[in-house]
Amino acid sequence: MLGDLVAEHLEHWGEVYDWTYSSGQGAHRPDLDLSGWRATDTGRPLPAGHMAEWADRTTELVLRHQPSHLLELGCGTGMLLHRLHPRLKGYVGTDIAEHVVTRLNGLGLDGVTVVRAAAHEINGSTVRTAVARLGGRPDCVLLNSVTQCFPSVEYLAAVLHDAIDLVAPGGTVVVGDVRHSGLLDEHCRLLEPGSADRAAQRAVADTELLFDPATLAVVVASASRRVTISLFAKTLTIDTELNRYRFDAVLHVEPPDDPPATLQLWDPFRLDPLAQLAESARPVRLVGIPNGLFEPGAPTGASLRAALAGTEGAVLLDPDDPKRLQVAIPAAAAATPPDALVGVGRPHEPLGAFARARLAEVARRELRRAELPIPAELTAQIPSGPAHDAVSVTHEAVNTDQAGRLALAGMIPAAKRTPEPVPDAVLAHLPQAVRRFDEIALRALTRLVADAAPPGRLQTAEQIMATLGVASRHEWIVRRWLEVLTTEGLVRRDPGGRFGVVATDASVQDDEASLDRACAELGYPEQMATFFRTALARLPELLRDEIMAQALLFPDGDLLTSLSKDQNNVSNTYLNAAMGHLMARAAATRAEPLRVVELGGGAGGSTAAALDGLGDTKADYLFTDVSRFFTMAAEDRFGDRLRYALLDINADLVTQGAVRGAADVVIAANVLHCARHAGRSLRWIRELLAPGGLVVVTEAIREHYLVLATMQFLLSPREGEPHLGVGDRRGGTGRVFLTGRELPAELADAGLRPILELPRADSPLASPAQHLFVAARL
Repeated sequence: MLGDLVAEHLEHWGEVYDWTYSSGQGAHRPDLDLSGWRATDTGRPLPAGHMAEWADRTTELVLRHQPSHLLELGCGTGMLLHRLHPRLKGYVGTDIAEHVVTRLNGLGLDGVTVVRAAAHEINGSTVRTAVARLGGRPDCVLLNSVTQCFPSVEYLAAVLHDAIDLVAPGGTVVVGDVRHSGLLDEHCRLLEPGSADRAAQRAVADTELLFDPATLAVVVASASRRVTISLFAKTLTIDTELNRYRFDAVLHVEPPDDPPATLQLWDPFRLDPLAQLAESARPVRLVGIPNGLFEPGAPTGASLRAALAGTEGAVLLDPDDPKRLQVAIPAAAAATPPDALVGVGRPHEPLGAFARARLAEVARRELRRAELPIPAELTAQIPSGPAHDAVSVTHEAVNTDQAGRLALAGMIPAAKRTPEPVPDAVLAHLPQAVRRFDEIALRALTRLVADAAPPGRLQTAEQIMATLGVASRHEWIVRRWLEVLTTEGLVRRDPGGRFGVVATDASVQDDEASLDRACAELGYPEQMATFFRTALARLPELLRDEIMAQALLFPDGDLLTSLSKDQNNVSNTYLNAAMGHLMARAAATRAEPLRVVELGGGAGGSTAAALDGLGDTKADYLFTDVSRFFTMAAEDRFGDRLRYALLDINADLVTQGAVRGAADVVIAANVLHCARHAGRSLRWIRELLAPGGLVVVTEAIREHYLVLATMQFLLSPREGEPHLGVGDRRGGTGRVFLTGRELPAELADAGLRPILELPRADSPLASPAQHLFVAARL
């Protein structure tokens, strides 16, 4: 059904542009046909001089990379074609409007071919035949002011992946004139002054695709070739929507390895801060520049461009804040790996609104045919994977966060057990409790290392481990401890790689009350405080493998009861309730039964939360774990409401018996850090998802030193087994957990688009660093 809707959406735009171009309105001269170019606020044609500058700037952007053979997808009336073809050896253009294809071919321009094709038909015979006449692969694929007509990010990804595959090594894919989704609300408030409701409605109803750098980076990260991204700000001299709310992106395909740029922070009090950059011998980027279009008195893209005249510099868009600018000298210093940009994007996808409108039309038609009453208000729901728009994703994030906070009301005394979501003010104690955890662990580790490398006596890591009698399978933990202690300034490392403890107050013994209080504030039961305290006291024996961490964590041998102790701390309570809300949302937008696969279900804490969220909704729920102990325990607990199977995330899931493309939701709660290669495991997970399916991941995104000092022993491999994270972004560093930047990057590489992350970075709930990520299959 969605495939048919995509075709309808594209046909709609084809009809619009065929009519617009054939009308001839706005044609000033062959290289400046402005048919359809009108200001959103007034409806009047945009000034011809402004549009000529707009085309000239895009032409400069393309030619900066010195292409010789170019393929333009969506060439329109040929404004860029006329400017580019004299500087090229060959040009192929495509468009869906038959009128302009005929007209442009009729001009008889040397080396120019224009064919009728949609952007996704780049591999079709018509386009391939035309490209073959170029005599080789194009070294530039250009999409300028075209992506607005795309129905979804999924469609954008398909087109860009094909373009990246086609372009010659060292070439570029130029994605120009992108409407920035982060400025949609700002634009609509300008168009609807004095009415927040009308502005919000206008944003929801926008019929074009808008996206941000994070979304673009996710798309690029899952391409089959190495790509870097440069983000350029608009530098037009007139303040219009084309200048304020849009940006250009250049994708560099298999680029040379250039030295990284030095970052400098903008200083508004320097008389001429750009002069210093121009004199620098190294690539440099000036960051944090306010944009005068939004902040009066600050420089604009146009003024910065003028100041850079005569240099090789360029004006960039800040990837994290669309109201800020950057400057790069030379322009090549703008190129950034996708990893540095990937995150939870907020695209506005028109397919959702288009699908809802069309489905409502179909429903009314069918009711009319059946001679049944037609409701005055008819609302259609669509799957919650593809076709998200910025407004709905934001709304879901708010509601999901509130569901998690509501669950906290029953466990935090200061919330007075009122049935209201717990506000940040009541959670203000969490950061201090986390810091106390870290400090207790750091002092314990420093005391231990001081036994082997006290102040004034430097030892290698091998010597330290020999003195401590560390079992070989735990050596990775000690190496990680040394890295952390060095970073924290408690241990110093000399140029020869020898370590020594810095004189500190590490000898101070922590009283039991401090650890108990921190555990209580974070929602850990008394048994967990006992485990942490005992493990810290017995670190020498744990290192020598004289005692197993399992024996301390499960002192009575009751594995399930012991694991359940950690299920109801503040982070798990919040995240599990949030996940339950998401499961209800997913079920509400899909035909029953909702198809769920849970990986690494363990003691069933996340399972129970998911089932609570689903309520009475029918679901085909497959509970899996690597251990039969947990699947049997889950069967005793949940009965025939679930199905059960053994699955290991460290092997191909389909090969193990999981069904390819048959899951609406895959849950991976606190299991991904156990993957030997997180990216490979995520690719296997993606294979289980139906189109638009969701993966729900909960993970810590930073090391907790108390966990590093105690529970990390549970993850030491047996003799001969590989360590965690050797091949992924953890890079064999000994880190168990991926960072908040690395995890979205691994998701993106696997073809999974992050669409939601909680808690917010500015909330006290972020201090325990347990996060929930939701990603949709691209």
